[in-house]
Amino acid sequence: MTLANQLTLARIVAIVPLMLALYLPFPGHNFVVLAIYLLALLTDYLDGVFARRQNKVTGFGKLMDSIADKALIVSLFFVLVEFGLMASWMAAVMVIREFAVTGLRMVALETGEVIAANGWGKAKMNAQSLAVFILLLANTGAFVPAFLAGFGWWVMFVAVILTLVSGWSYLKDTPRILSAQSQRDQRL
Repeated sequence: MTLANQLTLARIVAIVPLMLALYLPFPGHNFVVLAIYLLALLTDYLDGVFARRQNKVTGFGKLMDSIADKALIVSLFFVLVEFGLMASWMAAVMVIREFAVTGLRMVALETGEVIAANGWGKAKMNAQSLAVFILLLANTGAFVPAFLAGFGWWVMFVAVILTLVSGWSYLKDTPRILSAQSQRDQRL
């Protein structure tokens, strides 16, 4: 278990205290949420840095990094919709894309191919992460919440567009991957 993989798994584990801080009202709990969220984002950055620097990029790491990102961001989508800070249709579009791409990754993995995040996927994740941060910040009541919530909505809208573009960038390879899977099944 490499340091990079440990950081990836820490991002998944961070969801529990993040959710507890969101739903257990105590003084400053919304700022604790922001701190946990920023630490989780930092693990996303650092796991890649350590994996490349130590030359320990693994198939497990590539796959789990993507799953950890999705688990963190999707759990926060549900909260933001519940709090009225995010439109449910935005969350639906992005969650459906995540399931579709993850499903494609699983099929590809059976043929021995690991589909790592591409530039569009990273841009999508960055936009989603920024939008979630802005909306969580608006939820603190600090600064100008109405302005931040509106601005966060527009950043999330950009994330939806990037979600659709990045989804297509992965899903356009579906025929090739399914063909490889079919050939593999015929050999078995």
